[in-house]
Amino acid sequence: MPVSAEELIRLLAVLSEEEEMKVAVRQTLKGGLIAGTCATVGGLLGGPVGIAVGGAVGGAWGAYATKGKFRAVSEILIDMNKDQRVQLQEYFSVAFRNITAEDFTALSKMVAGDEEVRRKMLNGLKSYFSDELKMEIID
Repeated sequence: MPVSAEELIRLLAVLSEEEEMKVAVRQTLKGGLIAGTCATVGGLLGGPVGIAVGGAVGGAWGAYATKGKFRAVSEILIDMNKDQRVQLQEYFSVAFRNITAEDFTALSKMVAGDEEVRRKMLNGLKSYFSDELKMEIID
């Protein structure tokens, strides 16, 4: 796939924006800690009913405290350093060696015109984020 790393990043950023793909910033532990603490305090103060009430209140509070703690995948792609961009290009070159696009324009047309190619690109992006960056994409 003779598409430069910069062009691939640009294409993937556009695709991820169209799909509104986001990555959860590591706030899960914080939300869980809040919910667990409230459930424990509720259990100490109110017994079994206190656990339920504390868990519900803590869950709502944890959700509120971590609300909006997501980053757009396109932002992460654009912020990648040169080494990460080359690594992404190599990842896609291996994963998509059967897709023969001579240049960025040809690849863009393939992605726009073929739903299967588009789906493969998006799944490849999800796999890259999961396998290489250890990040989970939220659709």
